[in-house]
Amino acid sequence: MRALNSHFVLIDLHSSWHSAQQIPNSTFAYLQKCGGAAPSLSASIRRTRGRRGRISSSRAPAPEVRSPEIRRPREWSTKGNGFLSVASNTASTSSSGGRGDEVVSDMDLFLEIVPLRMRHELLRHEEIGELIEVVMDLGRNPLARFPSGDWVISEEPVKPDDLRHAISQVGEFSDDNRSGIDHSLHRISAIRNRKMQIIGLTCRVGRAVSGSAEIIRDLVEGGGSILVIGPPGVGKTTLIREIARILADDQKKRVVIVDTSNEIGGDGDVPHSGIGRARRMQVPNVHLQHNVMIEAVENHMPQTIIIDEIGTELEALAASTIAQRGVQLVATAHGITIESIIKNPSLQTLVGGIESVTLGDEEARKRKVQKTILERKGPPSFTCAVEMISKTECRVHHRLDATVDAILAGKSPLFEVRHLDAEANNASKSTQPTEEDHAVEAKATIGKTEEDKVESDNEEEYYYPKSKKVNSSVSVSKKSYPLYVYTYKIQEADLLQVAAVMGLEEKIDTTDDIGSADAILASSYEMKQNPWIRGVAKFHQLPVFVIKSTTMAQMVKAVRMILGMDSFSSVQKQSNRTSSDIEIEDDEPIRKPSLEEIDALEEVRLAIEYIVIPGGEPVELLRGALRLLLDNSSW
Repeated sequence: MRALNSHFVLIDLHSSWHSAQQIPNSTFAYLQKCGGAAPSLSASIRRTRGRRGRISSSRAPAPEVRSPEIRRPREWSTKGNGFLSVASNTASTSSSGGRGDEVVSDMDLFLEIVPLRMRHELLRHEEIGELIEVVMDLGRNPLARFPSGDWVISEEPVKPDDLRHAISQVGEFSDDNRSGIDHSLHRISAIRNRKMQIIGLTCRVGRAVSGSAEIIRDLVEGGGSILVIGPPGVGKTTLIREIARILADDQKKRVVIVDTSNEIGGDGDVPHSGIGRARRMQVPNVHLQHNVMIEAVENHMPQTIIIDEIGTELEALAASTIAQRGVQLVATAHGITIESIIKNPSLQTLVGGIESVTLGDEEARKRKVQKTILERKGPPSFTCAVEMISKTECRVHHRLDATVDAILAGKSPLFEVRHLDAEANNASKSTQPTEEDHAVEAKATIGKTEEDKVESDNEEEYYYPKSKKVNSSVSVSKKSYPLYVYTYKIQEADLLQVAAVMGLEEKIDTTDDIGSADAILASSYEMKQNPWIRGVAKFHQLPVFVIKSTTMAQMVKAVRMILGMDSFSSVQKQSNRTSSDIEIEDDEPIRKPSLEEIDALEEVRLAIEYIVIPGGEPVELLRGALRLLLDNSSW
């Protein structure tokens, strides 16, 4: 190490002349330039110079500089003249594990694969430190992608010589057309034509960001298995790379990384320092990743296995096998939400698998669902799941099994939204706003018997906001008319016809916009087939009136209840519990009539049809029939 003009330059020859050749010539030129004008150094520096000699020219023998025992991440920074030097990371680690965001990008190695004419243009860009990737397609203008957008590097199209130059700077491409640069995290992906010739390259910058896992550090230290879900480019690989370092260095665990594409540990036999003390197993063939996963458990006795991009059914089955052996599992999968994993036939095993179950009549009525439903087949391979929205925001599902069950039941799962504050270097947490009523549910269950709790767990429970709770003394009618009703799978003409017959056509009307509606009217069958209606009603804070059939009597009752002319108390099953659906009962007798009562009713019907209506004459009923009719006047 030499200290010249207050610049610290760390030279690691890695005990080989090949590594010494990779040091930029500008570094030696800079040392040679500053060597003559260097001020007086400390005594220790003088002794070091006198013993090991001085670097005066590129022909001098390479100095033997002993590298430190643990090499810390280094960040390459650019000077105004395009010279690249190494900036030593001096961020300290607190006892609680909080770290500053140290970015290790090795930008100089990345720029070596870019042709010289493009390299000069890239160095002039003000966002060169935030470069995402460089795209070079044969016959097209090269593109550089930054967080602010795409930028054309040069107006001159990419030539075959440009591609050959880039290919010569990287290693061999694997079966999945991926390669890398030794001792770096950069990924080079190739596009081939039908003759298997490379006609395009996607050169992606790899960075080890220390502190990127602080947003879910509690989950990492909890010891549970974590599934990271997100679309490409949101930072899944960067996240699990930092998780591997935390588990290996801070938690002192035995961590093994199954690195299929060498994205986590970088290209080459020596893994990148960004993974800490974690061990890395390379996969010779992308189709053999599941075998290497099982081999890692059987041969190397790990406490944690980290896998990037589980994408096949065999890999999902291998992950399930590892989870059953008591090994902590951290893996990533492509998807937007957990629901996309459930719908993916190859990855269903990660969430426990999905199967179709036929319920009995009693159980279906108890659950208020159809007889054939989807249920989780077994326990998930992971304890919790993280949905990556962006590099600084994610959704955390603390119980993956409960989330999957809620999605299959048509309910909204409970999750936690977390934001990473880059300036304060901490994670701020916030709960899903639409799930605030779950606290009301938790308070309501206090004091219930075990039977009531079991019954409430099996039923679909939805809650009204406090402003529109339904009870026997509150109606949904407004001071201004008409009151608009959104009908679902019910003819609007039928409702308007009933309102016209009742003389209430000026007080009630229908609408196609659920946002402007005051109530929802639906049939019970459609509510069972489409449970999402309750979620929409809850979002818009609307009461839902449910009728069993579209008969005249049911429609009349529905209109009267919507307008507040009838009380809800007769249709509420539990007075101390809020329900989302207001069910309108049929006009059926409380008990079935006896044979004598049926005969009396038949006598009345015949008298009306054959004597009263045709002749307009009164009829005296038999004494027994009259007595039965008077006793059952509630009909």
